[in-house]
Amino acid sequence: MELKNSATKTATAALNGINSLLGGNKVSRLESENRQLHGEVAELKESIGQMRTDMQKMKESHVAERLRASEQHQREIGNLRRIIDKAKEWFPMLAEFFRIERLCRSVGLSERHTDELLQGKVLVVTGKLHSDEYRRSFAVEKARLQVGREERDGKTVLDLLVDKVPIATWFKEKWEKKIEQKSMFCKINRKIRL
Repeated sequence: MELKNSATKTATAALNGINSLLGGNKVSRLESENRQLHGEVAELKESIGQMRTDMQKMKESHVAERLRASEQHQREIGNLRRIIDKAKEWFPMLAEFFRIERLCRSVGLSERHTDELLQGKVLVVTGKLHSDEYRRSFAVEKARLQVGREERDGKTVLDLLVDKVPIATWFKEKWEKKIEQKSMFCKINRKIRL
């Protein structure tokens, strides 16, 4: 039995020696580094989880803040609408001024030109005026634009005038002239082909 124990000890010592020669310390060191890396991975996973939680809280906070801002914005818009409605009630011409302002902007006039027209000035313009109704722009050269007043059914109504003609009528005349020219051009082309 003693011989057997002695043989076991010798074999163990020999294996340790061989292990040591073959890099046993290296294996132990690698196992230690592996355990350390697993610990670092676990810490990083925990940090990532915390970051995700923080990001979710920030996102929820941002959404709540945007909702509060939107609600406040809607309240302010409602207040402004009430003020404008009240001003229109007190000053009936205000609604007409707003309508003409929208019309001037839709035909392509700048804010400055629109303001000047609403102050009663006459503008001489060269360029193009756009018609939403006819979906095109019509050329003007040294046209006199002004805002005119007219009484209809006991109310003062404003209109944008081009050379003293209401702009809707002016656009209609320009459109009809364009159609007439196109028709004449087609007739001439047919005669030439014959």
